[in-house]
Amino acid sequence: MVLAGALVPALAQISGMHLAAMAWNALRLTSPYLSQVGTLVGGPLGGAIIGLLQWAALPGTQALGLRPGSFAGRWIGAAAVAGLFVAIVYLVYYPLTVIAAPVAGAVAAVFQSRLLRVPPGQRWVRAQALSAAWVALALLLPFPAWVAGGFIVGAALLSAWGIRAGFVEVRA
Repeated sequence: MVLAGALVPALAQISGMHLAAMAWNALRLTSPYLSQVGTLVGGPLGGAIIGLLQWAALPGTQALGLRPGSFAGRWIGAAAVAGLFVAIVYLVYYPLTVIAAPVAGAVAAVFQSRLLRVPPGQRWVRAQALSAAWVALALLLPFPAWVAGGFIVGAALLSAWGIRAGFVEVRA
């Protein structure tokens, strides 16, 4: 999941730019806001991809189905809204994205945890927020590669800690 969190934002931004450029070309627009529209398209796209990967990876959630309005639709929708929030913050003031990513991750995790039959508690929300913060630090700040890699590995460990708390029954 953390590898996806590190790769999906860049790929979503490229995909958003591509989709916006196709629409721009089809509509023959001359407005100079192509890059901003591409970012606004890429944000929810990246969030939805992360939400889809979370839904697919978590145990027991696949049986609930993947259709609009279903558990999966709401789970993925929460992540897509978080992606849109990060994209808007990115457009308004780029350095603030380092703070917006963990906030969006935590808010999405709160809504996602309310969808579960047995709420995982605050550990899931904390793990999501900290993982998003560490990935944002690794990707957005000019650290050496080994430091950025350390942040990514730390985010992976935090993510596993949060998932284990809420979704895996521990037998004594």
